[in-house]
Amino acid sequence: MLHGRFTRFLLQRMVFLSLGNLLLLGAIFMLTRDGGSFRDVIRHAAPNIAPALLAGLGLTGILCAGAIDLSIASIIALSGAVFGVFVARGFPPVICYVACYLTGVGLSGLNGSLVRWMKIPPLIITLGGLAFYRGVALILADSAIPGFSGNISVPDDAFHSPGKEHAGVILFGAIAMALLWEGFSKTFCKWLALGNSEEACHLVGMSPGRVMQSAFWVGGLFLGLSALVFVTRIQAIEPARMALGLELQVIGAVILGGTNIFGGEGSYAGTVLGAFFLYFLSELMVYAGVSPYFQEVVAGAIIIFVIGLDCAMHRKRKLLEEVA
Repeated sequence: MLHGRFTRFLLQRMVFLSLGNLLLLGAIFMLTRDGGSFRDVIRHAAPNIAPALLAGLGLTGILCAGAIDLSIASIIALSGAVFGVFVARGFPPVICYVACYLTGVGLSGLNGSLVRWMKIPPLIITLGGLAFYRGVALILADSAIPGFSGNISVPDDAFHSPGKEHAGVILFGAIAMALLWEGFSKTFCKWLALGNSEEACHLVGMSPGRVMQSAFWVGGLFLGLSALVFVTRIQAIEPARMALGLELQVIGAVILGGTNIFGGEGSYAGTVLGAFFLYFLSELMVYAGVSPYFQEVVAGAIIIFVIGLDCAMHRKRKLLEEVA
């Protein structure tokens, strides 16, 4: 069932990324022979990539439906603030985990509901959310924690289990769930249909608003896990700076994986391959001794190039379809 949903473009992209990941791993292996541990690179890959990849899984469905969420990092920041406040108030770890996760799910769902009922483009809603949610995170921390100095310290190891001990298990469980959802859920097909043509959805009796809302709610299931893993990997929660710039990394992984930024085409499997490609590329530059500043330039340039190239290719394909 999965193969039938993969376009020729998606299959080519996934083959390219698979080969690219193997080449990057080969290059890292050669570099670690002179110093470093290739085994550590493999062992730490899943935990290190988990927050971005989990958020990417959530964004994949949203992009397939023809929308976008620019408030990802701010939602994680607000989820972190909620987690920190619960910790500071003395709640047990499980309650803090649940509060963090549900905040991520709820805020993503809220974005979808606002898009549906206010009839405002997702780009505008989530761009506003980018500033709004981070502001709420700061207000919450400042009002709920006496003497708040900009960060919330969480030194107790009991509150770091999901991010430090179980991130890999959470990630692979989420990937399995995503692939099953893509392969056997009619909802994923509806997202693709909406991304291709809202008018066609109306003609076959579907509610575009409801379909779009479902993409944000399902995306929230993954974004909540991303927030939980991200927050429980760090010792101090700093709402003003937490996850800054993560949106670009997540969008880059999803688009690199072959998901059409204009909607109607995409795959969870491609997102997984794209996220690992960017991670292995960054690891290769580390072991090659590339300056950290230049690493940022290279990563940003690749993301911008890929997004720009995909936009140009999909515009060309759309023009050709219209002519035909």
